Amino acid sequence: MLNELAVEKTEKKIYDILPHEPETIAMALLVIGMGAYYLWRMFAITPQYDELYTYYTFISKGPIYAAIHWPLPNNHVGYSVLSGFVDYFGNSYFGLRGVSFVCAISNLILVYRICKKFFSHGLPFAAALLYASMQVINEYSVQGRGYTLATLCFLLSIYCICQICSLGEKRMYLYFSLFGVIVLGLYTVPSSVYWVVPVGLSGALYLLINAVRSKSVYDKPSDNIYRKKLINLVFSGLFAAAGTTFLYSVIWLAIGSNLLVKTSGSEFYGWTHGAVLLRSPMKALLTGIDYMLSQPYIQSLEPNVFWQRYIGWNYSMLNYMLPGMVIVLIIFILAGMACMIYECIKHFEYSRTVINLIAIVNLLFIGVMLILQKKLPYLRVFGYSSFIVVLCVCSVFERLINVHIRIYNRKISGLSGENAASKENEIISREGKWYFGLGVYIPTICIAVLFLLRVTSSDFNCQLGYRENELFNTLYIADVTKKNNPAVLDCDQQYLMKFGWDIDCTKTDVDGADMVIVDKDMLQSGYSGEDFWKFYQTHETINWDYLKSMRVIYESEDFILYVK
Repeated sequence: MLNELAVEKTEKKIYDILPHEPETIAMALLVIGMGAYYLWRMFAITPQYDELYTYYTFISKGPIYAAIHWPLPNNHVGYSVLSGFVDYFGNSYFGLRGVSFVCAISNLILVYRICKKFFSHGLPFAAALLYASMQVINEYSVQGRGYTLATLCFLLSIYCICQICSLGEKRMYLYFSLFGVIVLGLYTVPSSVYWVVPVGLSGALYLLINAVRSKSVYDKPSDNIYRKKLINLVFSGLFAAAGTTFLYSVIWLAIGSNLLVKTSGSEFYGWTHGAVLLRSPMKALLTGIDYMLSQPYIQSLEPNVFWQRYIGWNYSMLNYMLPGMVIVLIIFILAGMACMIYECIKHFEYSRTVINLIAIVNLLFIGVMLILQKKLPYLRVFGYSSFIVVLCVCSVFERLINVHIRIYNRKISGLSGENAASKENEIISREGKWYFGLGVYIPTICIAVLFLLRVTSSDFNCQLGYRENELFNTLYIADVTKKNNPAVLDCDQQYLMKFGWDIDCTKTDVDGADMVIVDKDMLQSGYSGEDFWKFYQTHETINWDYLKSMRVIYESEDFILYVK
């Protein structure tokens, strides 16, 4: 009897956990399906150069090493540190891409959860479908870089802001969570400042306006709940800035001390790092800051060059989201902005106001900052803005659906426009035919069709690094684990051997080697083309007489494999 009761309780708990609404079930199936797809991508897509460099230089050397080294601006420190821990499990694919894999699935869930708070009529599920359809999101979904992690921080910050701004007293854990995701976002990708500032500003603006609007309700300003939230939000931002500065200070000290002890002519030349940090920490800190500032990730352009490229850059950004649908996206963005601005002015009391402000401020902030800085960052930097575009699309469809439901309900009920009250999310009247309400799901159906077209397209599932993939296949054919003295003639070979076989190969000349892979570009005298910067050897420096003593066992379009 007791066993039966325990089984019954367990079954009830499982039943309560499982989704029951059709939309929630559909979302659960999408998460499972995309999770399986992302898992396939993690192993099927050969890592690109940036991923391989990140793994070889930082992740494979552990989290502590990753936290204190910054040779170039493309070290996504936060990502490398987290991945350094994952890499201890022994699988290089999980070590490089495991964090991104978890973030990619979490992002889908967050897109749905956020949109579920503000939209209805199946649009939250449509939002997740549209988000998953975007090319930039898919390409970086499981890449061993920090962009998907930074996007997770972006979505979590929006979720925290929305929770904080909703009615009622909020627990302090929301402010601590906001502090954490902002610090992690900036620690991972410094360009996260492009979303940190507008998201925080949106929340502060919403709370400030509500504090002013509701001041007559409270006897004392200190009792104003919006004022309290605003103060807590400001302190969260200040602490986040301090936390980020502290984490980067560790890097600045490491960089500065390294430069001081290795630069001839420095008063600390030849000293140990510890001695420099003990004797002159401020000197090391300032030297590290100067070095980092002298290595900008994004270069400023001349005004005339900037304006020549600005329109094309925006076009490329939208095309990177949904290839071939730029005009459609422009229409939805403009219409979505108009709907959001209208709701903020006309219906500020709507719960959607906070998410509307986040979208509006983000779009305006990006545009203004790019113009002021005269910079056009890499498109992948703004991959997170795909969610802002999703919000614009959902706002347009929600507005159209609500207007049509309102007209239909008035027609069915016989009420005039003046007597029928408007609602934030309209519900279709049950007085008509059962199938009359199906029309509200047309936008979701259209987006579902788009999703199917995107996931079955060739560019959605193709290899991203052609050279790296071909080289990886050549290394498999070479069976490098059985070679005693392999040589690597370019950095891609070196990084792939470390990633695929955990072989730290430092031999960069052919003399005495029992395996050599020659890029066919090396056959050209004086070659200085696209991949020249990766080469350790050139046509002029390779010992061709030794290569003639080896035999060719494989030749592809770009590589020749020699073995002894």
